[in-house]
Amino acid sequence: MAVHNWFEISGITDKQAADLMKTGVDLWDRAEPGFRETATHEYLAGKFANLGFSVEPFDGIPGFIATVPDSDPGIAVIADMDALPNPGDENGAYIHSCGHHMQTADIYGSARLLHDIKSPALDSLAFIAVPAEEYIDLEDREELRVKGRIKHLSGKQELLERGVFKRFEKVVSTHAAGFGEPEFISSVLGMGGFEVLRFRFTGKAAHAGAQPHKGINAQNAASLFLQACAFLRESFNESDHIRIHPLLTLPRGQSVNIIPDTAFVETYVRAAGQAAINATTEKLKAAALGCARSIGAEADIETIPGYAPFIADRDMHSQLCEVTEELGITFIEEEYSAASSDMGDVSQALPSIMLGLPGVNGLFHNPGFRVTDEKAAYLLPSVVLARYLEKLVGAAD
Repeated sequence: MAVHNWFEISGITDKQAADLMKTGVDLWDRAEPGFRETATHEYLAGKFANLGFSVEPFDGIPGFIATVPDSDPGIAVIADMDALPNPGDENGAYIHSCGHHMQTADIYGSARLLHDIKSPALDSLAFIAVPAEEYIDLEDREELRVKGRIKHLSGKQELLERGVFKRFEKVVSTHAAGFGEPEFISSVLGMGGFEVLRFRFTGKAAHAGAQPHKGINAQNAASLFLQACAFLRESFNESDHIRIHPLLTLPRGQSVNIIPDTAFVETYVRAAGQAAINATTEKLKAAALGCARSIGAEADIETIPGYAPFIADRDMHSQLCEVTEELGITFIEEEYSAASSDMGDVSQALPSIMLGLPGVNGLFHNPGFRVTDEKAAYLLPSVVLARYLEKLVGAAD
């Protein structure tokens, strides 16, 4: 097969390229937490409106559906809008350290490229900006739920609850990916689901110097539980891709001179299937209760549902491979990722795919995450996505 230069055969004009890359940079500068992506919503909705799309905002939360007026789309093309906290920032700033700004830039980019060639495929496509993919700031989101603005703690779960995805037959999503190739498109076949476990260890305060024997050290019980988590590691079946990553914290203001009477441990339980998640959750609950009793403390346990495992549609995966071959772009098939996404919940309901995007340094969820190649991050995915969406629409017809 002849090797092509994707940029030369894409037909992108200098004006289009400048717009697409500026869009990516502008969205990087609008990093916002989940369910509070107002600046991102306003900017991106304006970009689609300027192309002549009808923009339907979601009720009570950021995000929207952009479609050609009077069309009846069957394929949803979705992008996450939210960012992550920037550790150590004194002002509590957020940063797009998972590359969600690339997703939003690239669905706009593909829409513009299809719009500019007047592609009939646009009548079959809905471009959706979705809030709150990262499963963080749960206390703030619980407040939104109490106020009745949401029923679920993630964006796609909320849209599933509202029936948004019932309009569609397939769902195309994207995400930044960290591979060594400078230019590529990847597709992950499976991703882990997870649940959140929160443990509260309760003991008895006492003078840490004069009367430690009169206290019950909740931190010791929690620390013992961390050791149990480490020892349980060998009981995990490798094929289940189980991941736990517990974090121990103490109440704000805990004094070194007082035996801690309260300690908290929070962890995700990730795995490739729900049965493995459930089994691991039960192991951790039993370990926490046993560790607490051995110290004379108590343990209360809260379980919060997370995301379902992601399963890619094999036909959509194969069609993506065909597009990358036609463009002469390296295609990477990722068998499994231990990361999680609420795309897992969507994939359980509809045929779905997640395109992996190039152009970043791979330091995900790290303040050092950066786009290293704007052409690869913002232009290449827009070209591939536009061609791929035309292929999906053609196959459906």
